Amino acid sequence: MDKFENLKKLKQLLDDGALSEKECVEMKIQILSKTNNEKESIQNLNVTKKGTEQNGILTISFSGQWFLFDAKTKLFVNDDLHSTHSTKQGFNVRIPIITDKISIKVVLASIKSTLYELQELDKSKNYTLGLIYDTAWGKYSNKFNITENG
Repeated sequence: MDKFENLKKLKQLLDDGALSEKECVEMKIQILSKTNNEKESIQNLNVTKKGTEQNGILTISFSGQWFLFDAKTKLFVNDDLHSTHSTKQGFNVRIPIITDKISIKVVLASIKSTLYELQELDKSKNYTLGLIYDTAWGKYSNKFNITENG
């Protein structure tokens, strides 16, 4: 596999939620720093998708909120930066459920944060977590919608 193929595979793992942004950046640097004479064996890309075939998926969705300037939302999963998204356009993120407890922290414009502690999740089921923006407080609401999808 050439560098381009490795980068495509890496992007797919990031989109599937199997990698955090931090892990993705580290692996991207590793791929791009390889010379053409090195063997094409990057063990990190052969990582399975952390059990996404057997485990359920938590989908975090936000429909978007109008702002004059787009404020970025940082999404932390179990205290690790997972990804950064447009608050204005909204987002839809898939995270594999590995344990029955997940801590989700959303930080708006690096200033205001809201923490969601999800417990007693069935690892074999899929869930959707719908985030709500609180215009009175100018941050994500402590209230949220969670539904079980199967």
